This record gives sequence, C-alpha cells and structure tokens, in this order.
Amino acid sequence: MTRTESRFRTVLIWWLVVGVCFVSIPLTQEASAATAITVKLPTVTAEAVYSFDATADIELVSKNADERRSPASTTKIVSAIVVVDNIGDLVQQVTIEAGDIAPLAPDESRLGVQVGDVLTVRQLLEGMMLQSGSDATYAAARVVGTQLLGGDDGDPVKAFISEMNATVKRLKLKNTRFMNPTGIDENKQYSSAYDLAQLAKYALSNTVIEEIVAQSTIQTVIEGPNRREVTLTNTNALLDGGAIHGVKTGSTSEAGACLVLAKWENDTNRVITVVLGSALSYDDQGFISEDKRWDDTEAILGAVEAGVRWISPADERVVPGLVRELAAWQVALKTETSIVVPADDVKALQYLLQLGPGGEANSEVGRVLFFIGSEQIAQVPVYQMPIA
Repeated sequence: MTRTESRFRTVLIWWLVVGVCFVSIPLTQEASAATAITVKLPTVTAEAVYSFDATADIELVSKNADERRSPASTTKIVSAIVVVDNIGDLVQQVTIEAGDIAPLAPDESRLGVQVGDVLTVRQLLEGMMLQSGSDATYAAARVVGTQLLGGDDGDPVKAFISEMNATVKRLKLKNTRFMNPTGIDENKQYSSAYDLAQLAKYALSNTVIEEIVAQSTIQTVIEGPNRREVTLTNTNALLDGGAIHGVKTGSTSEAGACLVLAKWENDTNRVITVVLGSALSYDDQGFISEDKRWDDTEAILGAVEAGVRWISPADERVVPGLVRELAAWQVALKTETSIVVPADDVKALQYLLQLGPGGEANSEVGRVLFFIGSEQIAQVPVYQMPIA
C-alpha cells in the first residue's frame, strides 16, 4: 500500500467513524472565497469612500469608489513609488535647483528647501510623504526623470510623470491619470478611491515607504551653504504611533479634503481606507476652518470595527478542534493572516479540512476552507510537519 493510499484510507475511516469536518480531494480543485463584506456606511461628507482589507483582499466599505476625482497630494503616493522603484541608492545626494521650486503655487505645501541645499533622496521622500513638500517632489522627479531618460534629450519631470502613468497601467488601474507629480489641480488629472487604495497597497509593500509614512515627526539636517536642522511633521492627524501607520493626505479647494489611511487589524491584516472630497472650508486668511476628513475616516473605521472581526485560524475559542485535528494528521498552519468574518457571523464559523498526499516537510499538502453557512469566506494553506 502506498503512502497516498494509506492516507486516503485513514481519512475515510476517520471521517465516517469520528465524524470530524474533513474531506480529502485533489488540490487542483479550487473554490472561490468571499471578496466583500458589507459594512454599513455611516453618514459622512466624503464624496467617495473605499475601505478594504489589503491582506485578505476583501472589500469592506464602498461609495462611489470608481468615480474619477481630483486626488490632490495623495498623488505623491505614486511619486514615491516611482522614486523607490527607480533609485537604488537612497543616500544619493541631490542639490536643489531653481527649477525645483519654480513650478510651485504660493500656497502649495512645501518642505522649505532653498537653491543650493543638499539632501539625500530619502530626505526628499520624507519631505514628500510627511510634510507633503511639492518642492521635494519636483527635486526627486528631476533626478529620477533624468535617470529614466538615460542621457537622451527631454524634460526629466515629464519623463517622471510618464513613469507614474506607466505604473498605474501596470497595476491595471483604469480611473487614474496624472499630469504632474504633486497633485495640484490640473485639467484631466484624476484618480479614484479604489485606485488610490490599490496604489497605497503597492506603495506599502516597499519597506522604505512603509517606514517613512508611519513617522509622526522626523528630525533631519539639510546640508549645503545654509546648513540647518529641521523637523518634518506628518500631515496625517490620525497617526497613533501604533495600528495606524500611514499613508498620505491631500487637500485643495477642488478636491476637498482627502486621506489615504492604513491600519493594522489584529496585528496581522492591513486595512486601507480612502476618503475623497470630504467637506473643506477656508477662512478669510486662507487657513482651513473646516476639515471633515478626520471625522469621516474615524466614522468609517468605527463602522468597520463594529461590523467585522479578524480571527486567527489557530484561535481555539473561535475555531475549536482545528489545531488538534491538524496535529493528528501531522500538518500545520503557517500563516500569520487573520480570517475576516462579519461580526454577526462569528459563532456560525465552520471549517473544512482538505488534504492531499503527504509531502516533504514544510511543503503545502492541503488547505482549510472556512464557511459561514454555505458561503466560503476564506481558505488557508496547510503544510506537512517534519516527521520524527
């Protein structure tokens, strides 16, 4: 009798006699899992909203998510992506030129660099993503664009913008187009809540961007003829030094108040929430007098917390018996990802263990399917344990 036959025969006896929730089928049979959990959208001023679990790829909240809108400075998420994807040496020094400052409008956010200042590429990234510095963004675009041109004639900033749009195309996002690297309003420049959420997911897969956007403040020294120490302050007012760890703000009179936010749930799953077009007002001096993006985002996060639970597959309190059953078959889970379950359905959670032939130690030999009633909501791979 082969090892495979032995396992299948044992499985059949176990299932018929003991009655555990176990089925053995070929691993080529795939079953789809749920891709959305409906969370009731609270009352918000935002014109467009999208929130999803980026780890499990499950939509949580959606309102006008594909609507094309002005992205304001959330555009700089893509600018940061183009920088880190094309510059290998982040300690490369950049000397600020007049052209890096010239395109800026008088009221545009800036790091505050001067001609002749010397910064590293990483410092420019920090100025872009924390303080939303358009001057730092143009300097980075010039340097990266020059590299993209490879010695050919052309406008380096235009080459940089072209690469921004090429990045969007590679990610197959259909409702985004950029005309500049900073997000200042221009005709035909747009994005959507869904697209920005996907772009943020991609950006956070880079550890440099992930580290930068999680910082509330950064002390840095700008070199050059006017050497000075400066403090960069993150414009994201909801950063809490813990679960909330990014990503980018944006606001103009046309775009309204915008925010792309990342939050860890259960320390395992990253939820990205985007609000675009929240209520925004200015006083007679041009200062913001009303900014509802923070209230809007907190309301959405509250609705998600109330409507969703993140469950560890190894949590015996919620999934009783699974760990013991896995051990009996000398297999184990190797995942740090939580299962995303509607809050009202946690007690109805059931599982189905599927095993194929035994394999080499640490090789994938099966999976656990999780169900609410007849609907599959998740699947987790199962691995062969080392056999003594």
